[in-house]
Amino acid sequence: MDNIGLVLEGGGLRGAYTSGVLDYFLSRELYFKYTIGVSAGAIYSASYASRQKRRNIDIILKYLNDERYMGYKYLIKNGSYVNIDFAYRKMAYELYPFDFETFNKCDSEFKVGAFDCIRGGTDFFSKKDFKKVEDLLESLIASGSLPFFSKEAIVNEKIYLDGGIASPIPIAESILDGNTKNVVILTEDESYKKEPLKLQTLIKLYYRKYPKVAEALIERHLVYNRALKDVWELERKGEAFVFRPSDIVLVDRLERDLNKIEALYNLGIKDARENYEKLLNWINNKNEES
Repeated sequence: MDNIGLVLEGGGLRGAYTSGVLDYFLSRELYFKYTIGVSAGAIYSASYASRQKRRNIDIILKYLNDERYMGYKYLIKNGSYVNIDFAYRKMAYELYPFDFETFNKCDSEFKVGAFDCIRGGTDFFSKKDFKKVEDLLESLIASGSLPFFSKEAIVNEKIYLDGGIASPIPIAESILDGNTKNVVILTEDESYKKEPLKLQTLIKLYYRKYPKVAEALIERHLVYNRALKDVWELERKGEAFVFRPSDIVLVDRLERDLNKIEALYNLGIKDARENYEKLLNWINNKNEES
């Protein structure tokens, strides 16, 4: 499947939908040679690239409501609502080991986007940047560092926040990398439009050290809705195949209701199953055209 990218948006725990779609792909041994994601889209697709089916949903169901995983006490103590050392590092190395070996052996590109707090804009880390196993993990931490709920992450002495701030659906980067067709997984239903953030003066005050962050957050709804429009146009032209929740999404970015999260995961599996033959036909048609 040359020149077909797999593009994942973020959405925090709404990424359970993405995880369901990707797990169905794994069950059918459907792999792409290029994957790009931001925030939860990068985090959940890493387990797809390491071929670890159900890893994401199993972690959520077992550990999400574990007091060690996240909570306001960590936001107050360490500056991040999610307990980074537990939810990322201890999870990847001990509790539910990430298969770094399979990930590295996988013959495909994997890119992670994070927002540069000083320069503005999104930096994308690729496999060539993951020289040590921790390099991948630190890039995922940076990409998933939610504004207001996370302290800034440091990668290669640069300061980063959530990759979805300026590149919420990173399809433009995939196209720049030469992918003429893209499979896109969104985490909101078809009716969704992002609204402007309120209290913009407070946003500027909160991120007074990083004015590029404040500026990007204030413009985020415009960037997101424009990206969504671009995806719709590519879908209309047959240059994108889009998965989006077929029902209204009731899961918040920092959801704690496991039943809601599992239902969204199962919806991802359902939508992937019901559209799988259409996807294969689309892929085959694109391969013939290329």
